[in-house]
Amino acid sequence: MTTPARAPIPEGFDLDIFRRMADVSNDAFYLADSSGYLRYVNERAVTLTGYSREELLGMTVFDMDPEYTREHFDTMVRVLAQHAVPPFEADAQRKDGSRFPTEVTPSRVEIGDEVFFFGAVRDISERKQIEGVQQDFAQRMLRTVEAERQRIARELHDDVGQGIATLGVLLKALEQSTGPHEADVAAALAPMHKSLGVVAESIARIVRDYHPADLLALGLEEALRSYARQFASRHGLPLRLHTTPIDNLLDDERQLHVYRIAQGALANVVQHANATHLTVRMRRQGQRLELSVRDDGSGFTPSPDADVSKQLGLVTMRERAELAGGTLNVQSTEGRGTEVRLWLYL
Repeated sequence: MTTPARAPIPEGFDLDIFRRMADVSNDAFYLADSSGYLRYVNERAVTLTGYSREELLGMTVFDMDPEYTREHFDTMVRVLAQHAVPPFEADAQRKDGSRFPTEVTPSRVEIGDEVFFFGAVRDISERKQIEGVQQDFAQRMLRTVEAERQRIARELHDDVGQGIATLGVLLKALEQSTGPHEADVAAALAPMHKSLGVVAESIARIVRDYHPADLLALGLEEALRSYARQFASRHGLPLRLHTTPIDNLLDDERQLHVYRIAQGALANVVQHANATHLTVRMRRQGQRLELSVRDDGSGFTPSPDADVSKQLGLVTMRERAELAGGTLNVQSTEGRGTEVRLWLYL
């Protein structure tokens, strides 16, 4: 039995198939020439923007987003000539003037001797709404945690702290009482005094950690320097400490986020790093604040399969960084230590 010969593909078949597929896509497709003029749009671009196809084909990419300038377009053209450009977020404008967030995936297309620029544009309004809800929840959760920390700190200071102080007074009075066995009593009470002092200092430290009064009284730089020194001394770690004044450039909530991120990074050094040296830096670079906590410990290899409970500290730090309007970057290599770095726009 002979196999029937395949019929030739009709001329224009590929383009027709592409157009049909493009028109049923959930993404808007745009094809622009090197001058930025739109040469092709799919049906999704029409429904997404409110313009007709004819109107769109008389527009440029700059008309779609007035904040996207020709300089931006020319830069993208130069970059795409060298390598791929990852998806990026940008606002787009509808015919009625309303704006909406999008994710744009650009690419360079050569057709004959002419170069075009293809963009797949996805409406991410729903994703942004979900992210907004998640961010609001995270913010409310962290505020609740801070309020609970302050409550616990007050109770430790007012109830437990006062109780320990009272015990100290009673022990002192007992020690100073006269009697035939005064020397024996004093010798027996000495270890109790020492233990009571250790407990009192531990409670005072917990109160400071839970409710950093120094942060409000002294500001972020001095509070961070004080905490880093006390932390390094308590754990016997040589410390390199470099900070610069930030002159109240952050509001109280953002200062608290930065301080808590530093606390979290330092806590991880003791819990996981087995470090022998510690470096803490905070400096201003133009309109950005950089916080860095680095150790020379065992390090780790980040893995999506790692125990979530062990990553909870990093998750919370990332949440705080995002709420403060910053970016947290963690670099670690097994056997070569870890650096936690926060970048924050002032």
